Amino acid sequence: MRVGKKRITKKLSGLSNVTIILLGRQYYQALMPVKKSHRTAVWMAFLLSAAMIAGQMLYPPDKAVLFAWVNERPVGLHAHDDVAKLLTEQFDKTKIKLVVDGGKSVEYSLKAAGAEPNTERMIAELSDYPFWQRFIPFSLLWQVRQVSEVDVYYTDPVLQQFSKKRSQDLSFAAANARLAIKDGNLVATREKSGKIVTSEQVYKALAEAPLQLGESTVITVQAKQVQAEHSMAEFAQVKTQAEAALARKVTIKADGRIFTPDTAEAATWLVLDTAADGAVTLRADMPRIEAYVATINKQVETPAGQTNITIVDGRETGRTEGEAGRAIDAGNLANQLAAFLLEGKGANPLAVQFTAVPPSVIFNSRYTATQEGLQAYLNDLGRNKNVRVMMQQLDGGRWAASTRATESTPSGSTYKLYVALMLFDKMKKGEVTWNDPMLDTTVSTCFDRMTIASTNPCAEKWVAEWSPETLNGFIYAHGFSGGTTFTHSLAKHTTAADLTKYMIGLNDGSVVTEPYRSRLLHSLSVHPYRYGIPTGSKGKVWDKVGFLWDYIHDTAIVQHPRGTYILTIMTKGQSYAAIANITREIEKIMYP
Repeated sequence: MRVGKKRITKKLSGLSNVTIILLGRQYYQALMPVKKSHRTAVWMAFLLSAAMIAGQMLYPPDKAVLFAWVNERPVGLHAHDDVAKLLTEQFDKTKIKLVVDGGKSVEYSLKAAGAEPNTERMIAELSDYPFWQRFIPFSLLWQVRQVSEVDVYYTDPVLQQFSKKRSQDLSFAAANARLAIKDGNLVATREKSGKIVTSEQVYKALAEAPLQLGESTVITVQAKQVQAEHSMAEFAQVKTQAEAALARKVTIKADGRIFTPDTAEAATWLVLDTAADGAVTLRADMPRIEAYVATINKQVETPAGQTNITIVDGRETGRTEGEAGRAIDAGNLANQLAAFLLEGKGANPLAVQFTAVPPSVIFNSRYTATQEGLQAYLNDLGRNKNVRVMMQQLDGGRWAASTRATESTPSGSTYKLYVALMLFDKMKKGEVTWNDPMLDTTVSTCFDRMTIASTNPCAEKWVAEWSPETLNGFIYAHGFSGGTTFTHSLAKHTTAADLTKYMIGLNDGSVVTEPYRSRLLHSLSVHPYRYGIPTGSKGKVWDKVGFLWDYIHDTAIVQHPRGTYILTIMTKGQSYAAIANITREIEKIMYP
């Protein structure tokens, strides 16, 4: 090749520039079409292809491809954080409906099964545009991405516990043949088989099923059929007893009034059962008898009054006593009715006995605009709802109030605050920089994904790299309690008190120092999950939320027009709306 190049160069060096141009033109004309319109078309195709390739090379790698959809919703050109928010919202709506063939069906939120979304993998599926394909003209138009199935992973202990409970919900016992009494007549009901579902079957069905994102997916669970133990043939021996019971006419005397239930009503009080030894017996249906007694009681009772108790800041300040009432002794009358129907015992009409009814009690709670009133409100909140709260004013009266604040609770994404703290420490020591590579991006972008989009891969990568034990030692050295831990067998845990301590130190720079403090505060002010404390407060809020299974938390720095305070609310089985309402009530007491 080198020799050939030298020869060509030598030949060309002996030619004039004009000759070279003429030779080039001759070569061009030999390759190009004869017609001018055809040559123009070739050049247009070349230039269009070149422009397309240039545009494809410049297409942002962190945005979804042009033709990308999440559940029929176009997300082309959407940024990473916008797609993450949409996927999180759709995941929250995802449900599973477990069905046993020919039997029960139950529906639950997918989160209740211990599922968490692989958000980054779904985002990558929507934005993956290989570099080599960018050199192919118009390849951008081929990139069609659709995420309709949710990519999840399960916390195994939670999934096992969920599967165990759901197997009990889906199972139902076989129904033995029954001789019922309807409209005064004996009616035979054939036996029915039952279904037994094991937790292993539920676990397998959940683990293997493709799940529709944002919708309810029907999952059929295999079940073992169980046959009834007793058939209709066993009823002959109790038929005579049932017919005799149906023939008895009941009369009840209550407060000078006579009540006579018709035959159809009295017939509903009788049930035929099969005992463990296989014997079929006739018994009284006590709940139905008691329901009838209740209808009589409404006609002859003297309703009890109402005692109103006023509570201010947790202390009783007033009471209005209600009057006692009178009602039928329902248990006594029900027993008399059962004995008369089954055995003919007792005088007819049956005499009703009455019993005293104490007044109902209503508590009217009020809270004064004092620290004592705020603490009383939180005491009632922690006692009546599954919540943990801690509030600390940073100015003014410097009020402090809390309830169950030291209880160790699954942290959700709030654990990422502690991961950020260790990341900052490594940056101070020069071990990590913002531009270092991390997963498919940089440390800087990973930090934003962790604190703004609140996705998990980056945070989990750091936890694995540094080890949960090392993180525990680090945060304990910074004064946080043992209620915060990365080594719990089920999930990372923290407390409302520790999160409050962290946010106080973030606010005054004692825990998180500059310039990292400003970077973290920025993340806590621009994330999309601002439905809790920010919605309930009248102030400016920097907050970090956490959501895992049925746990929903929020911890925040709040600059209210009348003062600055730190508030942490950790809940189970509640909602962001509940967190917002608690925030409103706290501010009503602090800043009336």
